[in-house]
Amino acid sequence: MKFNYGETLRIRNELYTILGKIRYIDTRRRIWHKYKLVKHKNNAEFWIRWNKKRGAYQFTKLCSKAMPSDMNVVHRGYQMVIGTRGDIDIDFADVARYEEYEDANGTHTFIVEKGSHTTEYSKGVYVDKEYVSIESDAEITKPILDKMDTIKKMRFIGPIIWFLANLLNNKR
Repeated sequence: MKFNYGETLRIRNELYTILGKIRYIDTRRRIWHKYKLVKHKNNAEFWIRWNKKRGAYQFTKLCSKAMPSDMNVVHRGYQMVIGTRGDIDIDFADVARYEEYEDANGTHTFIVEKGSHTTEYSKGVYVDKEYVSIESDAEITKPILDKMDTIKKMRFIGPIIWFLANLLNNKR
């Protein structure tokens, strides 16, 4: 299932709003979306993406690099960003090597993404699709609305700042 920026999801019994969206392609020409979520209760950031092979959502959170010892690699390869929207700190055409691990039960995941300048680690679980739904009548919290307003402003101000910075740099 594809989601849109600004939609609120109910995952199990918690509410999350989508504040970012990344579209990837990998070395096997598979295309997928990963969504940045902010939890209504405490503003914690999470990520969710559909795992076609599992038929479930992979729900993750950034963590330290300490991988649990009972994990086995299930996927590895390269991924390239082919689209972004919202509060995302990577750019179009960024490439990263990824390694995805699962525990023996196939319920918990650990992901390593090595870009040219950073390495990110995420841990998470699989969530069955019946526990994930769009919540159309949810009230979005003030901190999330403020962040969405900042993102909206930066979408227009960012290119102007970039243009002025390049203009001033070329006059030197």
